[in-house]
Amino acid sequence: MKDILPRALDQLISALEDIEKKFGIKYYLVGGILANIYSIFRITQDIDFVVDINSKNLDIKQYISILRTYNFVPMQDWEQAEIIASETKILQYFDQSERVKFDNYILDKFDRSRYKRIGPISLKKRVKETLFGIECWVASKEDFILSKLVFGGWQDFSDALGCWLRFKDYLDLTYLENISRDLGIYKEYKLLKSGIEDPDEYFNILKGL
Repeated sequence: MKDILPRALDQLISALEDIEKKFGIKYYLVGGILANIYSIFRITQDIDFVVDINSKNLDIKQYISILRTYNFVPMQDWEQAEIIASETKILQYFDQSERVKFDNYILDKFDRSRYKRIGPISLKKRVKETLFGIECWVASKEDFILSKLVFGGWQDFSDALGCWLRFKDYLDLTYLENISRDLGIYKEYKLLKSGIEDPDEYFNILKGL
């Protein structure tokens, strides 16, 4: 996986950068792969990212027709992928070696749940970072923390805490304060900045709140 993941990422970013240049479809990476630059290094088996096709008035079928020109491999077939994505707003497919899975989230600006609202929020603040030697658009440190607090599993809280401890002196605290309140995760954010350094302690206290 050490060499496979960077190769898969290189294929993905080359395609996404080309798609953004040709079609204006913005993207940014999210999820566990960003722990390698924002939190504590860990191996991940997939790469998560978000695309905004709605701003370009494209539907999922049209977007898939674009993807099919970049040598990605669908989990079953593209027709089935389209059916599933129409319901879930997630496309799943592999790199050309079929070793790394891509979870391709379709930005949904109309779903008002906090799980979907974090997408458009993060798009506005996306930043360029270098990951495995590859420059690409990613969620900002602040939005990495916020998204992890939104989804709320133990690994999510561990990633958020790791990012907070590494970068707390450089984060936009006003932004974190405001958006955490807006998304209804202020208690999670407040606990994060309380001085806790152990993810187990953080998770156990949060369950009791």
